[in-house]
Amino acid sequence: MSADDDSLLADQIAYYRARAGEYDQWWFREGRFDRGPELNAAFFADVAIVEGALFAFLDAVRPRRVLELACGTGLFTRHLAPHVAHVTAVDASPEVIACNRARVARDNVDYIQADLFEWTPQERYDLVFMSFWLSHVPFARFDALWSMVRGALADGGQAYVIDSALDATSMARDHPVPDAEAGIATRKLNDGRQFRIVKLFHDPLLLNRKLAANGFHAAIERTPRYFIHGSVSR
Repeated sequence: MSADDDSLLADQIAYYRARAGEYDQWWFREGRFDRGPELNAAFFADVAIVEGALFAFLDAVRPRRVLELACGTGLFTRHLAPHVAHVTAVDASPEVIACNRARVARDNVDYIQADLFEWTPQERYDLVFMSFWLSHVPFARFDALWSMVRGALADGGQAYVIDSALDATSMARDHPVPDAEAGIATRKLNDGRQFRIVKLFHDPLLLNRKLAANGFHAAIERTPRYFIHGSVSR
């Protein structure tokens, strides 16, 4: 990574730390993310698809030990924890971990504050789960991420990915449409502060092929508008 790349990743961490208290407005279509009844309904319909698919996966696979990368404010930790014996939830931001802990409030979740580009799992898990994290991993770090995932999986373990598809109406009304080729987006907080972050919008077919080149079998697909999601096995 160049010095500029390091600066970009530092800005990304700073953004999500600062955004912790308002992050959920995106998921619940509040404030600047409210796009009106029709688009909000389309967003929530896609949310129902990815949540339903995850529940079906958990019921079929029945993992006991889960590693959640970039756990955020707990929007998916709250779904994982009741279905499994233990969740290890990792995030670089102490602010979002505090939000997650308050939302989930379960004894079977342990939290680790760590930069995921520097952290190495010390245990093995039945499931490595990531929601809205892969899109923040630079192309140059893609292989390293999946090498880490491979090392974290127990025999027979799987990964599961949920992330953003490129649709401008997913973003805040005052966010510029990101340059999909550059992989960098400018994001604004409610108070007007702006940050640069990594934001890559993976095409499911190309992502499945790239994961195959890393020794995985992936079944990533797209919802009608807003998300990509699916399982990844060795």
